[in-house]
Amino acid sequence: MTATLEPLSIKPPPERKKGFGPFRRARERALKTVVIIGNGMASHKLCERLKSADHDQKLRLIVFGEEQQPAYDRVHLTSFFEKHSAEPLLLAPKSWYAENRIELHLGDRVTAVDREKRIVRSAGGQETAYDQLVFATGSRPHVPEIPGSDLPGVFVYRTLDDLCAIRDRVPHSKRAAVIGGGLLGVEAAKALRDLGLDTWIVERGTSLLARQLDPQAGALLQAHVERLGVKVCTQRATQSIEAPGNDRLLNFTNGECLRVQLVILTVGIRPRDELAAACGLDIGPRGGIKIDDTLRTSDPNIFAIGECASHRGVIYGLAAPAYQMADLLSFQLLGKPGRFEGSDQSTRLKLPGIEVCTLGDFQANGDERLNWTGDVGSRSLVLERGRLVGATSIGEWPEAARVRELTERRARIWRWQRRRFSQTGRLWKTSAEQHVRQWSAQAVVCNCVGVRRGALSQACAEGCITVEQLARKTGASTVCGSCKPLLAQLADAPGGFTSVPGLRRLAAACAITILLTTAMLWVPALPFADTVQSGWRGMDVLWRDSFWKQVSGFTLVGLTLASLLLSARKRIPQFRFGEFGNWRAVHAILGTISLVALVTHTGFRLGHNSNLVLMLNFLALAAMGSLAGVVTVLERRMNPAAAKRMRSLWTGVHIAMAWPLPVFIGLHVAIAYYF
Repeated sequence: MTATLEPLSIKPPPERKKGFGPFRRARERALKTVVIIGNGMASHKLCERLKSADHDQKLRLIVFGEEQQPAYDRVHLTSFFEKHSAEPLLLAPKSWYAENRIELHLGDRVTAVDREKRIVRSAGGQETAYDQLVFATGSRPHVPEIPGSDLPGVFVYRTLDDLCAIRDRVPHSKRAAVIGGGLLGVEAAKALRDLGLDTWIVERGTSLLARQLDPQAGALLQAHVERLGVKVCTQRATQSIEAPGNDRLLNFTNGECLRVQLVILTVGIRPRDELAAACGLDIGPRGGIKIDDTLRTSDPNIFAIGECASHRGVIYGLAAPAYQMADLLSFQLLGKPGRFEGSDQSTRLKLPGIEVCTLGDFQANGDERLNWTGDVGSRSLVLERGRLVGATSIGEWPEAARVRELTERRARIWRWQRRRFSQTGRLWKTSAEQHVRQWSAQAVVCNCVGVRRGALSQACAEGCITVEQLARKTGASTVCGSCKPLLAQLADAPGGFTSVPGLRRLAAACAITILLTTAMLWVPALPFADTVQSGWRGMDVLWRDSFWKQVSGFTLVGLTLASLLLSARKRIPQFRFGEFGNWRAVHAILGTISLVALVTHTGFRLGHNSNLVLMLNFLALAAMGSLAGVVTVLERRMNPAAAKRMRSLWTGVHIAMAWPLPVFIGLHVAIAYYF
């Protein structure tokens, strides 16, 4: 069964148009018409953003798509073989476009753009005027110049129609070959193997994913792919494809050949820039429609986003940059300025049974490369002048999110970290993955959409308490979905709980601190001894003997200074030793010990004048810190928004109380020594 649909034009229902006759036509002329060429993921995201931001309905949106289906999820394209239907892949049903007053023309390819008259012409004979035009034409599969590459039974792997054709060929085949050993090639080969075909991957390079992985990591991936039942032939360049009967014969340049019945070409993509070139727009050095930082082409009324665009000579083939461009362009079209400064090309992809991770500028030459291979996979770091610029890995890597943050900052990797990585594959001592709440606010949680932890935490504070609510609010997990476990951790959804280190110690320290703070305020001062025979004389020396007063006083100052290391752990990029939860617990324990030292130093005496102010400041500092710690311990049982507000309040007051403390301590010391 082949999934085919008749060409369809979707327009807003007549009853939703306001006004009558010439009044309605005048209103439509007053709207700014935006025509979007292409109906892929970038185009749909742009429509979605524009409709959510265009509150005054200033825009008239018209979209042309050459496929018969509305925009669908290409990231999960292979799942079509399992679901046998296009419906689960659709980003929105057809009715969504009409409900949002978007004119959608399906199966009608734009064939010409008249820039002088500002008109686009389609294969169906439509002429549509525009005020502003957006190219979102995406990319096309690269078909190498191999004789026989156009034979029946030889397919590309890009659209739903391609997969329908492949599925129809499968019952007539026993063996299949995938030419190209990249990410898409491995995915396609696994899909064919799952359909019951003996499958080969034919790669002209020395290893799979040769652009992303070094040979050692590529060999590790090859071993895993072969365990899945897919055979891998590397260093095989296909010279020609012949068609003896129902078979397809692949002839290699080394004289070998491979006989199969089905062939898929996955040797890369090329930007769809032919229409732009035909109307005279500038093309980038490596192809693609040349755009500036405002996403404009060489024509100020024409924009380009997604895989068809070339920004500063870079063509992005990932969903995240396309979505970022769509976000920015939605603001531009509504008159709000913004600039596209480029996008990180990090990816964290789940191939069948194994994870492949590329971070930062992983293709940089660098002046140093660190490699590690172990039972769980292989990892590699690329350094330039001692700073981390890129990384790759095969297999699960709990530190990946933290490493990505380092690549974004081009952080320095210290010698002991390099030694640890070479020996263990880790940059930090602990191999346990941090709870996502402990990640930096700038750490990326959703690679596909580029959503950072700070934005997700803000959404939680605003009332999002489920993965679905976070997805609707921020867009995270709406592409590949691999970040859903992290969203579950943030939302405390079932199955998302990960223990945070140090919570029990933090709870104990906070409880003791609150008791001691209360005691300092309410317990009467310990009396001085009346006679030398008094039994209290042994303790009295702590408050009357200047030596012991100095010991307890400077111990107290030392403990206070030591507690400031938590701020260093939070704010100094190079200071990243240990888990933050443990540091927080140590901070609280030091505060508790400081109060014990304070009792020893004063004997529950609050003092007078400046000493009283110092004591009250110190006790308030300890009390506010303890309250913030209590909220941290109990926040899993509280409303997320309320917990965040309370923790922010007590933490803010705690920090505010810390600022005057050094002044009061300095004044106290000066009075003690000089007056």
